[in-house]
Amino acid sequence: MADFDSLIAVASVRTMPFAESNGDAYMAASEHLLSIVDKVVAVWDGGPSGGHGGTADVVGAARARGLDVTVVWPERAARS
Repeated sequence: MADFDSLIAVASVRTMPFAESNGDAYMAASEHLLSIVDKVVAVWDGGPSGGHGGTADVVGAARARGLDVTVVWPERAARS
């Protein structure tokens, strides 16, 4: 709990300029995250996004930026 509390104490919140939660908002948030990280770990089955801003779009954008991307998909995992 102390580790969590120390992380929250230094966390920052970024508010995106979108009135509703949609694919454009998801992708903009992901693009912001990609601009501040060195590595991406994606839990992804390798399939296409279910809409704009989905995992495939984010992994593609990360790779286009030259970020190190690790894809994790457990052996018996399935989309629901």
